[in-house]
Amino acid sequence: MNERSEVAKRAAQAYRTLAELAETVEDEWVYVNDLAEAYLPAIESLEDGDTLPPGAAIAVDEAIAEIALITDPHKAIDWLSTFPHLVALALGGDVDGPGGGEGGAGRLDGHEDDDLGGDSPFRVLLGGRK
Repeated sequence: MNERSEVAKRAAQAYRTLAELAETVEDEWVYVNDLAEAYLPAIESLEDGDTLPPGAAIAVDEAIAEIALITDPHKAIDWLSTFPHLVALALGGDVDGPGGGEGGAGRLDGHEDDDLGGDSPFRVLLGGRK
């Protein structure tokens, strides 16, 4: 198993745990499961692709550590839609594009198919590169 696959698997497991906590809010159960059904496969699809960008594994592990601190199920619900995007940004993929994952639309890893404008906030996160 390569490093990219291991990192994505850790992120997917952390996401499952976060979803389990969020599911304890009965009134939001359907919403929570809809988010998990949308984002979990996308996180898992980030396993496939090129080598990891420098610092990606550290960034994902820090995001995992951050969500591990969450004990409030309402806060867990908030993070269900945030965490996948952090993981995708770190791994150079997309969780909202067609098919999600590394090959999805709007890649943030410097390839020609990304469409970041000059004033995009993601440009700062990417160190100014396109």
